[in-house]
Amino acid sequence: MKYLILFIFISLNSFSLRFPPAGGSSKGYRIIFGPSLGFYTINTNHARFSSPKMSALIGFRKEIRLDRQFRTFFLVGADYFFHGLNFKSYYFKQDSLKLYDKSFDHNYSLFIQEVHIPLQIKYSFNNQNNSLFSPYAMIGYHVRMLLPAEVTVSQNGNTEIKKWEDLSFKNSLFGDKVNSFLSASVGWQKNTVNHSKVGFFVEVNYRYGFSQYYISTNYTASSLYINGSHLGFFLGLNF
Repeated sequence: MKYLILFIFISLNSFSLRFPPAGGSSKGYRIIFGPSLGFYTINTNHARFSSPKMSALIGFRKEIRLDRQFRTFFLVGADYFFHGLNFKSYYFKQDSLKLYDKSFDHNYSLFIQEVHIPLQIKYSFNNQNNSLFSPYAMIGYHVRMLLPAEVTVSQNGNTEIKKWEDLSFKNSLFGDKVNSFLSASVGWQKNTVNHSKVGFFVEVNYRYGFSQYYISTNYTASSLYINGSHLGFFLGLNF
């Protein structure tokens, strides 16, 4: 992971030398943060009653201008995204018989962490070089990497287990912890013109993943697959 992050920052520095800046007095750097709402579906044969937990994203972008009109941009960077869900499912103790009787008598709390590498194309409806404000639209492809997840299982208020587990993607892309998703965004930006050094933006972003999450332990059900998509409400600084 540390070598991947090092590669990203070396690439960003290379981009800043080879391409023109984002426009105006801006150097093309963006910091983004904000909450996200998760929409989850789970294998109803092995779990029920899923509900989202609090989730949020914080990230960094390098924005690279692609045209002379200061309207089309390429963005690359890195995000840290945490999210999760609660649901009811089975809990099997060691050496117990795995009986799938539809009881779903244990409560699960799942806290998921991901690192994203976004590759995005942005179109600004106003020229960012000489317009104070500009609405924009953006589409993106994101590589996502799973970090260890915290799993808590309880029944009647008593915690049966609380530990960090490795999650996987059902469909793998360079290993079972790497996959991708697509995103679409709309936003509104105050540009760095008239000698202002820092601008800001607000953005609504929808992300849809290509693969389900998969949990496989000796105490969980055998086919605990989870689909997830996310709607983010972000604020950011551009400078």
